[in-house]
Amino acid sequence: MSDSSANYDVAILGGGFSGGLLAWVLAARGMRVLLVERDRFGRFAIGESSTPMADLVMRQLAEKYALPKLHALSTYPSWKQTFPNLRCGKKRGFSYYHHGEVRSEEIASDGFQDHMDGKAGAKRNSLLVTASPNDTWADTHWLRSDVDAFFVEQATLAGADCRECTQVVSAEMGEPVRLTLRERTEREDERTSQAVSAGWLINASGRFGVLPEDLAASIGLRRVDQWLQTNTRSVFAHFRNVRSWTDELRRMNQLGEDEPFDPDDAAQHHLTADGWMWMLRLDHGVTSVGWTEPNGRDSVDWQRYASLQRLMRDATFDEATPDWISVDRVQRMQTPIRLRNYIAMPTAVATIDPLHSTGIAHGLIGVARLADTLLSEPARQADLLASYADTVERELLRIDSLVAMCYRCLRSMSRFEAVSMLYFAAAINSEEFLASGGDVHSPLWFLGNPEFGRLIDATSRQLDRDVSDIELWDWLRPRLQPFQTAGLLDPAVGGRYRYTGEAKV
Repeated sequence: MSDSSANYDVAILGGGFSGGLLAWVLAARGMRVLLVERDRFGRFAIGESSTPMADLVMRQLAEKYALPKLHALSTYPSWKQTFPNLRCGKKRGFSYYHHGEVRSEEIASDGFQDHMDGKAGAKRNSLLVTASPNDTWADTHWLRSDVDAFFVEQATLAGADCRECTQVVSAEMGEPVRLTLRERTEREDERTSQAVSAGWLINASGRFGVLPEDLAASIGLRRVDQWLQTNTRSVFAHFRNVRSWTDELRRMNQLGEDEPFDPDDAAQHHLTADGWMWMLRLDHGVTSVGWTEPNGRDSVDWQRYASLQRLMRDATFDEATPDWISVDRVQRMQTPIRLRNYIAMPTAVATIDPLHSTGIAHGLIGVARLADTLLSEPARQADLLASYADTVERELLRIDSLVAMCYRCLRSMSRFEAVSMLYFAAAINSEEFLASGGDVHSPLWFLGNPEFGRLIDATSRQLDRDVSDIELWDWLRPRLQPFQTAGLLDPAVGGRYRYTGEAKV
């Protein structure tokens, strides 16, 4: 790093997937891009579950900006064929299994019981929501370290100046923004500094990103975590030798003949009254595992559940995470989202929760919006930026409200299924809107429909009244119908939703 100054069109802070992909797109279109990462590119990162919306946005970005390598990552088979060394896992949908309830001083000694009364056709303790019609169109679990590094590599090949182990030590807002960069080396006397300037400053630093104090002060950065209803804590790590849940279901004679996909090929949610455990299985033998539980109550050990114990009995930490990583509160949010030529990507604005896997999709939507904005003519650019911050903020708060209601319903699978269908209705509507050519800058998750917002509020009031599960279903089912065409909240399907939307092309 020399002492001479350098001028860029865009400076991006953070080398995660959203920062790296934005750098790739902009550099491929001829912009002078600087990407700065405090740590190494391809460092460990949590948040590995893609969704149909995420893959759709990747395809649209790939087609719009002529990036065939990105298009190859939008389905599991094309990913494996094109990039066999880029590690990932197959995802056919979302699976949820409720492991019952135990009192605080007890251990659940029995195994998972799917049919509540032991008879086929009865109400079940499981829910499978299909995301792709077959393996050909399967989504993916990302090994984030691989994917993040791949995006940065492609950005570099496209001409972006990508610098790892580099921190911003000072910043002066203005037009242009002026930054002082310094290498993070072992020996202080070997660290060199450089002054750079950029027309735009993009914050893509993610959950653990820290902006320099003078930059945070100059843009008035402040934490607004209190805006978020969801309040959970989590421990997570990568493991090897996690047992197959499909095999465990088969061993217990609990694997139904009507499964729309292999239960292991999913974003797997093991629900309990106390919290839930995710398992995302990758092809190279690693499984992302995390236990998340609501704050405000005593911490509960997932090992009280015998069925979860069996899954983890032989598990050992992968070298990427030699121990559990703990987060006291998962949720965080900060503003402003945009101030003059400073813009924060959704991944830098907030983290909501791992439940329902919204992070990658919202991050990619942010890439699509900012790429289109920064590559537009000035008049259109001003119009798009005027609404960007409001749209991102409202979307995050909408996702938060839907996730928070699900946490209120952990005590039973039936109750959880009913409320989770509000989220799936909003997600499917967003996917269909984008797939039909809808403007990516438009608010998603039914934010354009005030009636849906009123339905969320009314459902929350039903939970306040502590209505029974049957009453909740009977009340919510007819009210959800105007907002969905996917057969959601149908007791006849036994928790097996096979809707997948149009085939991906």
